[in-house]
Amino acid sequence: MSDQSKFQPSEALPDAQVIPDISDEQYQTLFQLPMPCWCWHVSEGRIEVNGAFQNAFSCNPDRLDQLLNIFCEKSREGFLETSATALRTARGFSLQVSLNNPSTNSGLNTDRFLWAAPIQNETGKTRMLGMLFSKASHDVTDNSRFPLQSEYLLDSIKAAILYFDHHGRIRHGNQKAFDWLPRATALGSLFSDVALGWHNAIGCQQELEQVMATGVPILDRLENRTEDGQQFWYRVDKLPTFDDAGVVHGALLVMNDVTDLVLKEQALKESEARYKAFIANSSEAMYRFDLEPPVDVHQIATVQIQQMSERARLAECNHVLAKFFGAVPDNMLGVRLAALLGKHRHNVLPGFVDGGYRLVDQDFSYINNDGDKLSFQVSAIGIIENGYLQRVWGTARDVTERQRYLDRLEYQATHDSLTLLPNRNHLYQELETLLRQRAETQQLALMLLDLDRFKEINDTLGHHVGDKLLKQIGPRLEMELSELPAMVARLGGDEFAILLPRIRNNQQAVVIGHRVLDAIRQPFEVEGLHTEISVSVGIAICPDQADDVSTLMRYADVAMYHAKSERKGVSVYQVEHDTYTPKRLALMSDLGRAIREDQLQLYFQPKVDLAQSRVFGFEALLRWQHPVLGFVPPGEFIPLVEMTDLVNPMTLWVLENAIAQAKQWQQQGYRFSVAANLSAQNLLGDALVDKLEELLSQYQLPAELLELEITESTIMADPDRALRVLKAIDGLGVTLAIDDFGTGYSSLAYLKRLPVRLLKIDGSFVTGMLGDDQDQIIVHSTINLAHNLGLKVVAEGVEDEKVLCKLQELGCDQVQGYHIARPQPAPALEQWLRHAQWDS
Repeated sequence: MSDQSKFQPSEALPDAQVIPDISDEQYQTLFQLPMPCWCWHVSEGRIEVNGAFQNAFSCNPDRLDQLLNIFCEKSREGFLETSATALRTARGFSLQVSLNNPSTNSGLNTDRFLWAAPIQNETGKTRMLGMLFSKASHDVTDNSRFPLQSEYLLDSIKAAILYFDHHGRIRHGNQKAFDWLPRATALGSLFSDVALGWHNAIGCQQELEQVMATGVPILDRLENRTEDGQQFWYRVDKLPTFDDAGVVHGALLVMNDVTDLVLKEQALKESEARYKAFIANSSEAMYRFDLEPPVDVHQIATVQIQQMSERARLAECNHVLAKFFGAVPDNMLGVRLAALLGKHRHNVLPGFVDGGYRLVDQDFSYINNDGDKLSFQVSAIGIIENGYLQRVWGTARDVTERQRYLDRLEYQATHDSLTLLPNRNHLYQELETLLRQRAETQQLALMLLDLDRFKEINDTLGHHVGDKLLKQIGPRLEMELSELPAMVARLGGDEFAILLPRIRNNQQAVVIGHRVLDAIRQPFEVEGLHTEISVSVGIAICPDQADDVSTLMRYADVAMYHAKSERKGVSVYQVEHDTYTPKRLALMSDLGRAIREDQLQLYFQPKVDLAQSRVFGFEALLRWQHPVLGFVPPGEFIPLVEMTDLVNPMTLWVLENAIAQAKQWQQQGYRFSVAANLSAQNLLGDALVDKLEELLSQYQLPAELLELEITESTIMADPDRALRVLKAIDGLGVTLAIDDFGTGYSSLAYLKRLPVRLLKIDGSFVTGMLGDDQDQIIVHSTINLAHNLGLKVVAEGVEDEKVLCKLQELGCDQVQGYHIARPQPAPALEQWLRHAQWDS
């Protein structure tokens, strides 16, 4: 590596405003000095020297490395380092250097003093101006012989400089020095007499005299002065000057103002003091781990974790952390991280690395020398420099008491307060964990136990006796199953549960169930009394019967009630014993999705006007094609809908699709009406009326082409409100019909008040009317009643020609049923209409 490569000027350049300005005229004047001078054009990397330099060294260097050749190796390194600092801090400097065999005609000795300073020209470009002085240096021995050119150089240097004669009196100085030390007062005076604000000015004067007496410079002393109550700090060099004979005849006092730097250092020290006081007095444990050598964060996580465990050592901690481990801070320093964390490092360190070398309130526990479990909450942050983890700072809080309190709460939440057995919540948690971690071939069994005739003991002997008996159940079951990995829990009241995480087969579970039965049947002694009880045991097997907590619990419950009702003692779940099916609940949860995802479909059943032998309309019937269960009959899901708040959105879905289809028929040249059913919930508010008006307007469908069917029971749920809503619907021009007439209990007086135009006779009367005189009488009477009230009659359930003819004979107006056509999707109706015997 070359000497020049050790110093990168672009990294050292300071802000332009802190470098002294110098005009080109002053620069040229300085370059005409009789001393060897050079100028380093920093940004260009170019060197320029004056004639005195060329004469002294018989060379004309134009690059920095060529200039460096005049110095010996040690001086070369010192010059580079000092120049870098000068450019960075915008300060001049003085330096004693040794040269490499200069030309003998120069008259110069090997050892020289070098002055240099960064300057700036009028265009803002930075240069380093330097000058070599011999030890004789008689050019600056007195004011009369100090040339103007040298003054320019001294004034361009940022340091304050004073020259003293061999009597210790001030003979010269630069403008920086005379800014605070009046020239008229200073010249010819002792420093100790005029530098009144200088701290220990006498000592400074004595050191100058020491330098002149010994010829040995005193460098880099930190001294200060006070002016108007403000303190200024300087880095001071005291340098001897020599005559031609090498005899000391004076001294230079070079004072670099470092006030800003000292104040920053003081602030830093105060900050460090506050920091140390904060750490020492913090109520939280505080620590710092240093990693030596640092850990490369680009390695895979497992390697980093291993290296952190081995390399991290405690470098700082307060008394709180030391107290955690029963030690004092000094004894803790140097302890490896692995020794402090122990096995917990496998939990803590992966989270630290995965979290971006940060931990926030990580829980951590530790067993102390007394065997007590201590709990902490740890936070930490890693310091990464140049891709290496250097150190880790962190805090820790002792949360032992809080954790013990939480542990007590958790125990209370997961255990029965009477028997101290695990409760239902604990059983569910254990079962969920077991099911999640279960091997594919692993079988487990869940038993539910219900004590028989326990109520008799409570009623006869009192609840306190019953409680004492319940307390004996757990220990007896645990003793009976001691050789098995079983969990006994109390679910509440006189119900218990046993979880068997591993069984060989179903038969083993049944055998264990009978062992439990026999154990419970043994007499209990309570307050001197011997009492006997029995128990009913229900068993569910995983995975043969179920593989989730809810289903296992339900199946075991079904089996337990079967055992109790059949007095079997022990029963394993069987489907035929389960009168409740989850399909009903599944359908309820899927209905909302069916509406949103268009799983529903409308089928249409034709209605025929007998007098005109013409198809005049269709009834819209809802169908559901479930994506998993397939076709779901309306009888299974319609009642469920009417039990939920889905009835209104489903009704609106049917209405919109029915109206859209009727409008499509109208556009095809047909004038078919479409009928849809309403439920009791639809009549509980005015929203239906508003929505109907909106849909009819949206699809531009004449209101008379829409029929709405309501049952007698729907009306009678809230007669007054239903009547108000129905009148509003009738006001829109929509046709209203009473559906399934004859199956309800509405009065004729109320029926007379309703704005209906049609009565639909329930199919149960129509289908069997030819073989049942009572049904025929009901049909005939209903037709006559409707006609007397000015209503038309529709007969449902027409399944053969004979029934159709009889209805025509009785004067029925309209019919529908399988004899006319089965319900079918709208696209299929086009073909049916082309081949039907009825006009359209």
